[in-house]
Parts: sequence; C-alpha cells; structure tokens
Amino acid sequence: MTKNIDFILKKFIIMPMLESTIAIFIPGYYGTTLQDVKSGRLIWGDTKEVLFGRKTLALPIEGLPIPEALSLKPFSMINDKKILGGLIREDAYDKSISLLNSLGVEKVFPLPWDWRRDPYLGIKALDELVDNCKKNYPRSKLVVVSHSFGSLIASYYLRYGAMDFSEAITHGESWKGLKNIDKFILSACPFRGLMAMFRNMHYGIKFGLNHKMQTALAFSTWESSYYLLPPTGMDLVQNEKGTLESLKLHDPNEWQKNKFGLFHESSKLKKESESNNEVRFKFVEHHLGRARKLHTLIESPIKTRPEQLKPILYLSGGGQKTVHHGLWLKKPNVFLYYPQHFKKWKVKLHPSIVFGEGDATVPDFSLKLPSFLKKLNTIEISRQDSHLNVLQSDESQQIISKFLLS
Repeated sequence: MTKNIDFILKKFIIMPMLESTIAIFIPGYYGTTLQDVKSGRLIWGDTKEVLFGRKTLALPIEGLPIPEALSLKPFSMINDKKILGGLIREDAYDKSISLLNSLGVEKVFPLPWDWRRDPYLGIKALDELVDNCKKNYPRSKLVVVSHSFGSLIASYYLRYGAMDFSEAITHGESWKGLKNIDKFILSACPFRGLMAMFRNMHYGIKFGLNHKMQTALAFSTWESSYYLLPPTGMDLVQNEKGTLESLKLHDPNEWQKNKFGLFHESSKLKKESESNNEVRFKFVEHHLGRARKLHTLIESPIKTRPEQLKPILYLSGGGQKTVHHGLWLKKPNVFLYYPQHFKKWKVKLHPSIVFGEGDATVPDFSLKLPSFLKKLNTIEISRQDSHLNVLQSDESQQIISKFLLS
C-alpha cells in the first residue's frame, strides 16, 4: 500500500476516531456458535465437539423425522481457535474486531445469527440490532462490517430493510439500512450462490473424526442451503461430454424426480409414508420459492433511488481454485466432485474440470457486484486473495482503516 495509508495508520492507531462511532459486525457462514437449547452446551463452536463429537447440526423439520436433530440457537460470534497447543489454528474474526477497537470504535456489536436458517431471520435480527444501537447511541456514527453470507444479509437490509421478500417485491426499496447506517463494508459476498452447496447436500463435510455433524442430511435440512444455490440458469453441472447444462434446481419436481437432497439415499432417511414425502416436497418447494424471490430482489435494477448515498466498500478475492461445476453421471445418478470420484467411476475427463476461478470458496461469477450496488456510492476493490483473507489480510486491514478514517 502507499506511504500515505501507512502514515494514516500510524497516526490513528493510537488515537480514536474524531467522531464517536459504534460498529455492527455480521459474521458469515459458520461464523456464529450454536448452543443446545436444552443443555446450554455449545455444539458448533466447541473445538472438541466439532472435531471429535457425535452430535449433528441437522435442523428439525416439522412432520419429518430427522434422526438426532437438536434444537439449537445462535449464541455468539466464533473466535479464533488454537488446537493441540497451537499446532493447528483456525482463524475467525478476532483480527477484524481488534482493528475496529484500535481505530477507536466505541463499541463493536457482533450479530449472532443462525446461518443454517432462512436468511430473512438474520435480516430481522440485524434490523432489531440497528434499532437498538440507534436508540442507545443516538449521537454515534454507525458502521456495518460484514463477511460472506453476512454481507448478503447486509446488502439486502441496506436496500429493503426488514421487509419480507414477498413484501419487498410488491413495495420496492425502503432504503432503511442506507438511512440508518453511515458506512458499510461488504466482503466476499456470495450474491449468486455456489454449487459447492449442492455438493455438500450430497456428500456432507467431515471435520476431524466427526462424521455426524455435517452430513448430507444435515446440509439438506438447513434452510440456508436452498438460498445459497445459484439462481436459475447458473445452477450448472457438466455432463459426461463436458458440456454444461442446468440442473433446474429451482424446480422442486426435479429434486424429487432426480432424488436430490432430502430425496437422495445419502440422506439416510427411512422409507416413509406418503404424508412424510409430501412434507419433504413442501419444505424444498417453500425454500426454493423464497430463494427465487431473494435472487430477484438482489439482482433487480433500482426502482426508487435513495434520497442520500452513504459510503460503501466492497472487498472481493480471486485467483484461487474454486468449485464451479460438478460432473453428473445421469445413469447411475451420481455427482463427481473429488479426484477419487473420477477414479472410482473411470471417467476420462480430468478432475480439474470441476474448478474455476474464485476466492477458494465463492466462485467469481457469484462475487461480482449486483447492478444496484454499482449505482450507489460503492468502492469496489478486488484482489488475488482467499475467502477469509479478503477481510483479514494486512492489506485488507489497511484498506478498511483508510475507508473508516476518511
């Protein structure tokens, strides 16, 4: 970075901001701990539980028996973790919170929200927190710093406030977020979802020795999984010839017909009555329908311009190998994403066809700013960096400092 930025940092690192400022920090996917409502124990966020435990993060679904599903609630923001005396380190958001404190932010309010749920619940939680901040700190400037899925929450709130998706489609922008917040920082936002989410609904993810926490079934019960799928036309997969085609993931009939997600044998749900199958279908149908509305609202051009513009900073990464499109073998109905899959099924295509550009988590097509943000007072900075480093690297921290101090 320039000497000018270094000078600003040295000058202000020991001095508070000139004006009283408070901040809301919105963590992304995985960024909030989850607590068992009954026992009070941390399930997601406890290192031993995540690596060696036997609990599942699957969401209960009314009318559909989900084995061992617990009632969990968001508790607090995930902190950096040191495992085995520091031999293994999992970074979270401590560095960003420390930066805000060092710049003289009077108070930082992390937003705990359940990243497994319908994102509208996160939007409502943000709205309540903003209202409380405005009430309790009426003379302070308010900034929002967000990452990943949290930036999708912030982007929606900026434009539509706490209106439900159906209401926002009918009434258009309220710009409540833009009115109430003085500066926004968005980073690594999956505006158009990611096909890695569909992969996880088939294979799940293993952490350490824990094979139960994030199974294919768990991902399929998470409401957010359906909102983080790419919109219609971008939900692409490769066939055996290497040609891209849409999976039509926003049609629930395709899920039932092709045995995706909750309908797939990997979900390990027992054979059920017709009524339970109907519950399964309605669950998928409901959330896919709401996801389509969310995509429409994010991508639609501005109808009513805001009365006042506020500074917005968007940081995105790139240049990293990122999952784009799996390979679908239709006859056995399997999806190939990992090298061992290609070897097992003796596919001639190279496993690298699964990947494209991105920040190692979110693909490049999803990271691009929607048109409405381009029309606002948005500074966009894209660097060759990975998903968390986009927010946490020294270079990014300098950019954030300059933006907040300007």
